[in-house]
Amino acid sequence: MIVATMDFMVNATNVYRTKGFIVKQEIHIVADSSGASQEVSDDTYYKRTPEREIAYKTVYGKRKNKNGKRLPSTMYTRTYIE
Repeated sequence: MIVATMDFMVNATNVYRTKGFIVKQEIHIVADSSGASQEVSDDTYYKRTPEREIAYKTVYGKRKNKNGKRLPSTMYTRTYIE
């Protein structure tokens, strides 16, 4: 297993854990036709597996808050991966 290429780390702006998932956030700033901008988070929820847990702990194990924290956004989308 190559930790740097784990699916939840590719193109991630932020990564955190919930009880059942490791969540990848990809944050984008989007402007509408009137010029107003919004922060949009494309969230991918990966089911916690032993392999993903090892990769998560290897990369984020030294965090003060081991589970990390969600970055706020004005809009979001969700995708679930087994």
